[in-house]
Amino acid sequence: MIWRNDNFGAAVIGIALVALWPRLTYLDEVKQNPSLEVPTTASMPYIEAARGEGNAAVASPLYPFFLRGLVTVGLAPRYVQVLLGVASCALLALIGRTLWGPGTGLIAALCAALYGPAVYFTGSLLPPVLAVFLVLSLLAALLWTDQRSNGWAFLGIGLLLALCLLAAPQVALFAPVVLWWLWIGERQRACWACALGTACALVLWYFLGMVTNAGGSLDLLVRGGEHLPALDMYHARGDSAVLAALLWKWGFAFPFGLVLPLALLGMGFTLAARERGALLALLFVGTGAVGTALYGAHAETRMVLVPVLLLFAVSGVGQLAQLSWAGRGIAVAGLVLVAGLVNASTPAMDRAAQASQHRYLGRAYAELGMTATAIAAYEQALTAGSIDKDVYWALAALYDASGKPERALGISRAFVARWPADERGQRVLGDRYMAAGRPQEACTIYQQLVTSGGQEALLGRLGDAQLTSGALAEAVQSYERLLTLSPDSSRVRYQLARAYAAGGRMEDAERSYRQLLDSPTYGVQARLEAAALLRHNGKLAAAEPLLSQALALAPDYRAGLLLLGEVLLEQERPGEALTHWLRLAELEPHNWRVQGQLSKAYSLLGRDAEARDAEARYQRARQRAQLQQRVEAEQKVLAEKILGENL
Repeated sequence: MIWRNDNFGAAVIGIALVALWPRLTYLDEVKQNPSLEVPTTASMPYIEAARGEGNAAVASPLYPFFLRGLVTVGLAPRYVQVLLGVASCALLALIGRTLWGPGTGLIAALCAALYGPAVYFTGSLLPPVLAVFLVLSLLAALLWTDQRSNGWAFLGIGLLLALCLLAAPQVALFAPVVLWWLWIGERQRACWACALGTACALVLWYFLGMVTNAGGSLDLLVRGGEHLPALDMYHARGDSAVLAALLWKWGFAFPFGLVLPLALLGMGFTLAARERGALLALLFVGTGAVGTALYGAHAETRMVLVPVLLLFAVSGVGQLAQLSWAGRGIAVAGLVLVAGLVNASTPAMDRAAQASQHRYLGRAYAELGMTATAIAAYEQALTAGSIDKDVYWALAALYDASGKPERALGISRAFVARWPADERGQRVLGDRYMAAGRPQEACTIYQQLVTSGGQEALLGRLGDAQLTSGALAEAVQSYERLLTLSPDSSRVRYQLARAYAAGGRMEDAERSYRQLLDSPTYGVQARLEAAALLRHNGKLAAAEPLLSQALALAPDYRAGLLLLGEVLLEQERPGEALTHWLRLAELEPHNWRVQGQLSKAYSLLGRDAEARDAEARYQRARQRAQLQQRVEAEQKVLAEKILGENL
């Protein structure tokens, strides 16, 4: 039979092969998953620490060194984790054979080989796989050396315990328990040797640093479902048939919702038997559970306890079968009660976890340049009820980048509806109203912020909205008020000059423009605007030098070339105007307006043949421009119709 010792090695090899299949298959199924290219929020600190980037402490100080070492020698971390998972199954079989016999060890190892969360963590750059391997190595070494070795071998046990603490700090309480276990077993020399090794853990722990709390809560320690702080483990079932079969929750969370009640039964039998080896396993689960609860319980941190729980679960089932019918009935009733409690708090759909998962997918797809897919993921996060402000910011930015400002505006409105007191959200909404050509709405928002929030810095935005919407007097007031706060701001003075000009205050506008002539940013444009005002008032001689100065600063400034030519033509100097328009025609050969001006200049100079050629070019370019304008208008109407049908 397979349970006989002479077949034990072959059985372990068979289980190892069984363990390989779901892990390798899962990695193949998720090879297109963005998590393989874009780190998750949970794995990013470890990856940054492995690269020597970032200063944040990590929950598992050993894991970044593990990643760095593998990358240095050219090994893929996830496939190494596959091998560690397989080795953990073999170690579990050995521990089980030592404590309860080969049958229990092999069945527990087979359960570990097919344990859904263990398969999931194989594909994640997170510590559980390494931590489980080290903890099982520690337990196996303790049981082996306790029976066969002298005290000094326990120095190595202490060093192994140090690695366990660095990989899984939540089992730190197990260290003094190991020393106590050795002491009561009359292994004082071993106790001191192990204590020496454990001291190394404290030193490494201090210098490498650790996070004192990894998130999570106490109820997640015993909840049947698998909960992670920033992801939804069950979402991965959609990408993997293997995980869909090994991990599910339909009123009953499999597998942990089944394993925990059975493990509690097995621990009860162990307490009654009081065997030394089984007591060590029981102490590990007890101290590990307390440490995990204190450290921050969730699916990742409690994973280190699962293999030993599997051993207790299998041993519990075996011992349950040996009870009398009455005892068996009482035990089964207790199991049903505990299973009900464990699975009662497991929702069929964890909307918060789904929202976190889709938020990560949105960020990952955006980093990969898959904008449409990123938008869909962020929209799903909002549908799942995400309360993360970053989801709204990122989604609106993606809509902007995709040329969908109205969609971005809708997201900003939804943000302000949810967080009406958020000043940044209101400011961004005002900016989006401006970008959408709706300055009146933007003006209302900016006015509220300036009035209620005391944000004088927004006076510039308010002035822009007022100027664009035609509230010229109010725009002037806003700019003048802001100019008293920032008297050296060239932009504010330039906008104030524009507001003066639009409101008919030409002298004030000209004065403001002249104050900007030395501005490196607005000097050229200010000369052009001032010259346009002077031309409007019939002061052509005063306008000409300003335009000449503008072209001296920017020789190919197209608006300046056009306006200077017009000023010269109005002064009956067509030859000089022609020079500037010919240069403009070189810069804009398809500008029909320039061709029209050239035709006028040639005609005034008596160059009739050239005037006719320019007129012909004017007519052809104008027709092309009008046709292009009609096509673009029809395309816009069609796009709006299609968009409306899809809403």
